[in-house]
Amino acid sequence: MYFQSKPHSILLSATEKLICIKSSGDRSYIAVCSKSCLDLWKSYPSVRLFRYQRSEESLKDYGQNSCLVWRNDGSGIAVVTDTGCVILFSVNHNPQQPLSYQCVEHKSGVVLNDAIGCVEARTIDAEAVVDAGEEVVTINAVDNDHIFLSTKSGYLKQFHWDEGCILEEFSCSIGEILFTDPNQHSYRPPDDVTITSMAYSQALVIAAVSFSNGHAAYLASSDDFKPGSVHALLAPSISNAVCSSINPRHHLIVFGCENGDVIVYVLNYDNGLLNFSHKLEPSPNENLEEIPEPSRVVQLMWSPDGCCIAVVYASGLLRVWSVFGIFLYSCSNNVTQCCWDPEGYNLWVISGIQTIKIPFMKSPLTVNNVTNNQNHILLQSASQIYILPNQFPSKTDSSIYGSIYQQEKQATGTPSESFLSTLGSPLENWPWQVIQIPELYANANAPIRYAAIGASGVCTAVAGRCGFAFYISAKHKWRCFGNEAQEQSFVVRGGMLWWKGVLVVACWHPQNNKNSIYMYPHHTSIDYSSVVGTIPMPSPIITINNYGDYLAVLTATNRVSLYLLHLEISPSLNVTMSHQKMFDFSIAKYTPQPCAVLSVHISPLTTDSKIPNQDIKSVIINIAGKLLMFEINDMGDVSLPVTIATNVECVSCPSAAGEYLAATLWLNCGARGLRVWLPLHRSDDGDYVGRRRILLPVEHNVYPLVIHHREAAVLGIPFDMLKCRSETFLHILLHQLVTQNLGKHAYAIATQCHQLPYFHHTLELMIHKALESDMNKNSNMLDNPVFPDIVNFMKLLPHYLSAIAHCARKTEMMQWSYIFKYTGNVQNLLDQCLATESLDTAILYLVILQNLEPLSVSRVYIVKLLEASIQQKRWDLGVDLLRFLHAISYENEGLPKRKLTGTSDLVIRLRRSSESFDDETPLSPATPGFETAQYEELAFPPAQAELSDKKIAKRIISHHAHQLLVSCQFRSLGEMSYYLNFDLAQFLDQERANLSEIVDPVHVFMSLHEEFSWPFPDVIPRILDHPHVSSNLSVVSLSCDTHPDTKPNVVSLESVRTNGDDVDTTDSASLYDESVYSECRVEIDPDILARALKRGTPESESQLQFFLKLFVTARVYNYALLFALALRDVDQITQVVSCDPSAGILSFLVALEAWGNEESGGYCLFLQSLKPRLAPLFPSDVNDVRLQPVVKISSTSSLTSLGTGDAGQVPAARRPNLIVPGAPPSNMRVSPDVIQTSSSNASCSIS
Repeated sequence: MYFQSKPHSILLSATEKLICIKSSGDRSYIAVCSKSCLDLWKSYPSVRLFRYQRSEESLKDYGQNSCLVWRNDGSGIAVVTDTGCVILFSVNHNPQQPLSYQCVEHKSGVVLNDAIGCVEARTIDAEAVVDAGEEVVTINAVDNDHIFLSTKSGYLKQFHWDEGCILEEFSCSIGEILFTDPNQHSYRPPDDVTITSMAYSQALVIAAVSFSNGHAAYLASSDDFKPGSVHALLAPSISNAVCSSINPRHHLIVFGCENGDVIVYVLNYDNGLLNFSHKLEPSPNENLEEIPEPSRVVQLMWSPDGCCIAVVYASGLLRVWSVFGIFLYSCSNNVTQCCWDPEGYNLWVISGIQTIKIPFMKSPLTVNNVTNNQNHILLQSASQIYILPNQFPSKTDSSIYGSIYQQEKQATGTPSESFLSTLGSPLENWPWQVIQIPELYANANAPIRYAAIGASGVCTAVAGRCGFAFYISAKHKWRCFGNEAQEQSFVVRGGMLWWKGVLVVACWHPQNNKNSIYMYPHHTSIDYSSVVGTIPMPSPIITINNYGDYLAVLTATNRVSLYLLHLEISPSLNVTMSHQKMFDFSIAKYTPQPCAVLSVHISPLTTDSKIPNQDIKSVIINIAGKLLMFEINDMGDVSLPVTIATNVECVSCPSAAGEYLAATLWLNCGARGLRVWLPLHRSDDGDYVGRRRILLPVEHNVYPLVIHHREAAVLGIPFDMLKCRSETFLHILLHQLVTQNLGKHAYAIATQCHQLPYFHHTLELMIHKALESDMNKNSNMLDNPVFPDIVNFMKLLPHYLSAIAHCARKTEMMQWSYIFKYTGNVQNLLDQCLATESLDTAILYLVILQNLEPLSVSRVYIVKLLEASIQQKRWDLGVDLLRFLHAISYENEGLPKRKLTGTSDLVIRLRRSSESFDDETPLSPATPGFETAQYEELAFPPAQAELSDKKIAKRIISHHAHQLLVSCQFRSLGEMSYYLNFDLAQFLDQERANLSEIVDPVHVFMSLHEEFSWPFPDVIPRILDHPHVSSNLSVVSLSCDTHPDTKPNVVSLESVRTNGDDVDTTDSASLYDESVYSECRVEIDPDILARALKRGTPESESQLQFFLKLFVTARVYNYALLFALALRDVDQITQVVSCDPSAGILSFLVALEAWGNEESGGYCLFLQSLKPRLAPLFPSDVNDVRLQPVVKISSTSSLTSLGTGDAGQVPAARRPNLIVPGAPPSNMRVSPDVIQTSSSNASCSIS
């Protein structure tokens, strides 16, 4: 949980080599000594306060400095010399110089006495010198008054600080200590055994020691370490120990060895023995240019929170591990000793004459392991917090604060959506959101001790030496105490968390020694009056946590209390809170000290495999790395605990109830890796089958910080860089369940997760893992292979064929025989892909087949795939298959292979152009509408090298082209021509005879419109002089017959709408008098009408023109006529009819006019306007086929009823007949002598 944040910095270079560095009890001060000097440093800010230089006389009388130790309260330093003398120094405040350093305002020059740079002055004064009588090997502070000394002759002595003398009554030799080996055999050690190192723990009241014979043990006493009361319990399996250290929070004792090994033991309080825990192993990816050879361990130094350990080697190498063995950091700067600052943000080291500070960041889970901190990637340093990803919920309410309350409430206990699929970009690319702690708070309270983030990530709080402050990301604003006295009156001790927008803080008041839990809303200023809830506690608070509306509190009396919180927020943001104590229970039997409790979690999980609900069912407690579950029944009674795992650094409980993966418990077990406590669901009859839950190991390459249960994904930070990375472990869980004959449960998980975006990749990883496992086994161990079980499980999943293909393509060919031995023959798999129309997967199998079978077999499947790809309009695959077919054809004929390029990502590119054809436009796929791809490799072989494969492919493409043409899929025909380099002109010329007749021209005409999204003309241009009509005037003629024998009378009109837009018909009733016209025939200039009718997009028009030119050139005039009519191109229509004035063409026109009369009045009017031009083109024998009058003009509706509706949609119902409304408007210029009224039953004929 510790990560290096910045490069190390050199604080000072001395004049002589530095030999020892130690921090005070509260780590506020650091002492560094050389052989003749003693320097006093302030740890934060890092400034040197005083240097004590010993005189030449002192060095001659007492010897040179060798090591030092601080008094527990930081008021004194004891320096041991190489002659066995102990020099006592006192650290005093200098009243004549209150400040050693001052901060000055840059602009005003005002001295800021309370700023962070202002440090109280300290001096070091020599008080006394005590002679130990012989060389002192180790020195340790027992308490504030006593010091342990171990001498070279094997004596263990105690020294009284104030009296300045050796307490002889407490001195004992090693021979007086009773040794107990791991087999519980007691004996006295030999006389020549001495202590070489010692580390004392005041919390555990034990001392870890290493002896001159290489053995290691811990010393315990029943009477203040008086002679005869000291016992030594030896550590097993260690014979070369040279140094030791104790971690009281995790009950660990670690020993460094002569060969560089670092072995960690856990103290078993049941029998007092040391049990092996783990060994600190270096990382194989250690980021060092040159790693020194293994050497003797010099020093072991635990961080203040006990969550990581720094190890110094004699070679100058420094390494840092997490508490249970995750490698974190290393450097080779010739380090000799090290120590940590107050909160572990800086590791101070000495290297030669230099004092160096190595900065670190850490996760808030080290000291504040609450649920919300496990849902966000949050790191903290001395004066900054880092959040990733730097996305915060947007403002969704007029009141920002009200919106935050809503977001926090929704995020609390609510399953979140897929995190990995919503990021949008790889997590490594996200920058850190760095938030600087405000100086107003940091000046007096840095460094940060606790940090907490809300469920939605909007609210973040920090707490330092006193008080707290919080940050609202939606406002980009910090809130601090307005009253400094109130801020300094309490200390946050026990943690803090956000609950529904309210900050819950565990506080201790030093003045009256009272402990309470306070609730502060985020939208108000911080002071005592803003507290909305208080829970007084009888003893110091160790830790707190919540689940939903429940709050768990652990106190120093080893009691866990559970509270139910109630929150009410008025519309005016008046917040009121109340609480109800549910129950409490004691854990004193399971932990010797409350400080050993690392975290407390409320959970809906039980040891049962039932699907959990939102109700609390258990309390999970991490005691010194041992995870215990206390189940709670419906009556509120707590059962005896169940041990889930050991060596647990951090545990991630589900934040909300759910099925399968949501009911898992994720454990970070250090060097042992991640562990997943997975439920095994019941059988169909409700009875348990075997185990209820299983603990599965998971390998990982990041330090896990956030667990997304429903995705089996972990977000963490790699060990070599400060960047976040995501890893999914679903394939590992499925693999382990299948190999343990729990395939039913694996299938249940796969069914739940199959919609995840990376599920297919998960299956590939699963196959690779099984294959690698079998390949790494010896030949005699393949009696129980893993791969067949995985394959049998994969066959139950829909992605089976694709996963096998991708896996095979990414493995060596020599392993293919083993793969397809269990998956089945490649040809059978390829046939299954064809049957399920999985062409992309089939292509992969085709590549594999080519390398396993003769080319004749591959050729057969290439043909099948080519046909299937064309049927599915997968032109990109068609291009690849044609290239593949030609490649193997060349290879089969002994011709050189041609270089092939990938085109699997081809997309349809249709030129958006409104250019029309002219007579000089060449007919080729490069005509407007279909661009020509530059695929020289697709060119067929020269004539002398033509092969049967080319003919087969051409036959397939031609057959499908005919099907596309018959089914009116013109766009697909053009796309196929473009991608497959298919010559449509040649094809149409060859198919002319088969295309001479169209059974249903109306259907083809309607399909053409739908295919190209070409609109039916939905408005007939207004042939009247109306204010809304364009000023562009054209002459048309309107002839109305009152009787068949009556001579047509022409009305001259000047107003016509030529832009094709919809015309306002709100006043159409006033344009005509119903008594004037009953039936008429219309003669309109077709060119004017064609321009007036509504048209489609330039892109569609360009594509229609392409096919028109194509069919005209190929002399397929029936199709050409349909395209010309759709384009309303009068010249092309005339040209087509003149080229083929047959009865078939005339019947086309008759059928389309009849359809237009029923469905599309616009086309009907256009066709009738063409008759004067087209009639002379037909021979007399053809022209005998009279065009029957199909336009019925009555007086019941308006002209706009001729339209069809939305552009590009085929009419779905029959349209009403053509209607001419009433009398013409007053502004129509009509000659009275040329208009004659007719009877209502007059007919209309168009010649």
